[in-house]
Amino acid sequence: MSKNSEYVSTMQARMKEFDTEMTALGVEVGDKTRVAYEERIKDLRATRDAAHATLAQLQAASESAGTKMQAGMNAAWDTMQAGLKKASADLKRKAS
Repeated sequence: MSKNSEYVSTMQARMKEFDTEMTALGVEVGDKTRVAYEERIKDLRATRDAAHATLAQLQAASESAGTKMQAGMNAAWDTMQAGLKKASADLKRKAS
């Protein structure tokens, strides 16, 4: 397996984990924070969809191009993680 393929596999697993964590946010919210949750999820999904597009490009790229594209995917991942953490913290704060 090439390094690019390994990276893509790793990121696909991370994306699935992200989706699971995003879904878990919905379980934690009550009626009081449902509207805020829906807004946050909409934003998180948009970020995730952009990252999926980047990952698809990376998957189709040659080994050398894929290596260069990994920085963009890492940045997208960092943005997704930061958004998820912020959404979780904001929803917990609103729920209390």
